[in-house]
Amino acid sequence: MMIRKFLLIGFVSVSSFSLADEPPLKIYCSAKPMSCSWLNLQMLQIFNLSSQIEVKSSGDVLRLIEEGNKKGFDLWWGGTGDTHLKAAESDLLRPLHLSNLEDQLFWSRNLLDISGQRSIGIYAGVLGVIVNKKMLSDLSLDIPQCWSDLGDPRYKNQIVIGDPNLSGTAYTFLSTLFQIYKDEKTRPIISDIKQNISHTTTSGYKALVPLINGENAISIVFIHDVVPVLEDNDNLEVIIPCEGTGYEIGAASILKKGSNPRAAQQFIELSTYPEIQNSLASDIGLQIYSNIKTVKSRAYFDDRYFNLINYDFFTYSRPETRKRILELWNALDL
Repeated sequence: MMIRKFLLIGFVSVSSFSLADEPPLKIYCSAKPMSCSWLNLQMLQIFNLSSQIEVKSSGDVLRLIEEGNKKGFDLWWGGTGDTHLKAAESDLLRPLHLSNLEDQLFWSRNLLDISGQRSIGIYAGVLGVIVNKKMLSDLSLDIPQCWSDLGDPRYKNQIVIGDPNLSGTAYTFLSTLFQIYKDEKTRPIISDIKQNISHTTTSGYKALVPLINGENAISIVFIHDVVPVLEDNDNLEVIIPCEGTGYEIGAASILKKGSNPRAAQQFIELSTYPEIQNSLASDIGLQIYSNIKTVKSRAYFDDRYFNLINYDFFTYSRPETRKRILELWNALDL
């Protein structure tokens, strides 16, 4: 109740939107399920903006809208920016405009620019290697310190990641390796790592579950996904690879063939305000959020997490680049 009162006070200037007569928004949400449901509830309770949300991985949403958005969804919120950029490149998104654009951090506005004003950066997150230290110790295995270590045959069947064809997390992992090692060295490294993967999951977040359950020793996920688990599980640890790591910019976009672009625009803008983002950053989503006035995420408390590569979002969102990377991955035996 206190959060709702605070938000109502902070949003007097924008709560005059006439949303009651609009049909429910149909939203694909590629963020944490908890973030998706919280956003849905806040928009309904505070702004009378009703929505129907389906939680799906970035790759899954991209496939559905490439197939024609047959269910007529209006909005795509969350998910890695490279998939949104590919959708923009394929002319599957509507232009969007934010009245508070000057309050968004550079990386948020940059995504809007390179998408042709069709996708805005909402949050950012850093990729990490997550290990179950107890499992590694029981197997007399060292903790991997570099991406290249993950190809060591001693880690056979110990790695679980998302399927890069579906998971934005896993595609970020592959494109990170391409940018670190360059083309001539990337194929053997990815091949060696793939030989050590026991299985893949439909989303990056789900790849964390086998580590929690003690079924696998190594996974690759965004750090904000693992921090809540770290607080209750001393066996898990975040490793930032020695070569540096990639990161995501989670985006929001208005879909073509939707029936409610006006409300979709309003949903996106409201989600860029600190009064909404503060709760996501501190208690729910835990990512780094776009508004300059939003509080710092408690997930990113350690400076060592920011050993980042100069990640090239534009190049690695291009359809031809994405196709080449996924074809290489799919051609390798698991």
